[in-house]
Amino acid sequence: MQIKDKDSNMEQANKIEEQTTGTQKSVFPTMGDLLSMLGIFFGVQLVVSLISSLVLLVMGRSVAVLEPLELGRFMAFTSLVSLSATALLIELYRCYRQAPKVRVLLGFKGMNPLLVVWCFALMLAASVALEPLYELLPVPHQDPGRGWWAFFAVVVVAPLFEEWICRGVIFGALRLRYGVVVSMVLSALVFGLMHVQPVPVLNAFVLGLVLAFIYHKTKTLWSSILLHALYNGMAFALTLAGFGERSFRSLFGEHEALYWMAYGVALLLLLISFFAIRKILKRSPEVC
Repeated sequence: MQIKDKDSNMEQANKIEEQTTGTQKSVFPTMGDLLSMLGIFFGVQLVVSLISSLVLLVMGRSVAVLEPLELGRFMAFTSLVSLSATALLIELYRCYRQAPKVRVLLGFKGMNPLLVVWCFALMLAASVALEPLYELLPVPHQDPGRGWWAFFAVVVVAPLFEEWICRGVIFGALRLRYGVVVSMVLSALVFGLMHVQPVPVLNAFVLGLVLAFIYHKTKTLWSSILLHALYNGMAFALTLAGFGERSFRSLFGEHEALYWMAYGVALLLLLISFFAIRKILKRSPEVC
């Protein structure tokens, strides 16, 4: 009897171990899950773009001939529809995968204005420091249109939904499995790839690292939404002022020395910030 009991106990233990091992291999999110969520994003973008273009065609119009104000309304509508649909489908996908519930942190208690200012300066410094690399890549063409609807699309819709998807859901889910640093890199990579063109991809990847850091540090998604909105708002304002496609270096004209001084300040800020963030992350818990 004792031998039979031991055998049955061993069989049960083996079954439990097999089930546990199988569960660990399929824990959400895998790399396949990240690719699937990216596929959802691009699929929705494609469908919305095709349908909206078809509607314009029926009306005898096309995106290329829209006036700036009309383009702004068009971009606001398509952005709102595509990003909200993406957020919904990603949530349905997570339910299908029986993913662990991710608590998106939306309180205001952790908001830190000084940290937002520092991270905003860090994002600007990163854009300046990477500009020589950007000049080797194809120049991106992005025209959000003009007017309040364009402003709404760039400064409200994009930050709200992109932060919910990339930081709230994806970074939050990754952090449960991989810890903070790896999750910052992977979520930033997803955020970067969502921007398609080489320069925006690289720029969004770097910005995504900062956005993930401030979300982790402040424990509120509103901080990353605000930071994202500030950066997009600055870019939109520069576009309206006619500086959207001009490089930072071109603003100095023939004053090369002033440019290199500004470039050196940007690199110094990046270096100091890197060590500061590294120190903060070493002190912070891996999962919060």
